[in-house]
Amino acid sequence: MIKIPAPQGAFSSSKVALAGVSYDFTFRYNSYAKIWQLDIHLNKTPVILGESLVPLSPLFYGEEIKGFNHGGLVLVSNVETAEPCGLNNLGIDRDYTLIYITNEEWADV
Repeated sequence: MIKIPAPQGAFSSSKVALAGVSYDFTFRYNSYAKIWQLDIHLNKTPVILGESLVPLSPLFYGEEIKGFNHGGLVLVSNVETAEPCGLNNLGIDRDYTLIYITNEEWADV
């Protein structure tokens, strides 16, 4: 399991290495819908675009995604809270964290 670094504002891009592959993650906060959305690129080619981050709703689990077939992502709550995942509470040491789980780890769940 790997914790994904937090976005540094309402629009933030960073490189993230998963399973030996370097991806470009772009986080965008949709203030109208009050939800984070994620784009992932591999070598400037889109893997996913505009995927909404919903707590406990895995991204890629059980799906064949070209360029991302080694695991999945899931948004988890670090604390018991009634607050939804918003602009200022997503990150490793915040209320919500995006984590990467390998296919092998999924099999153990």
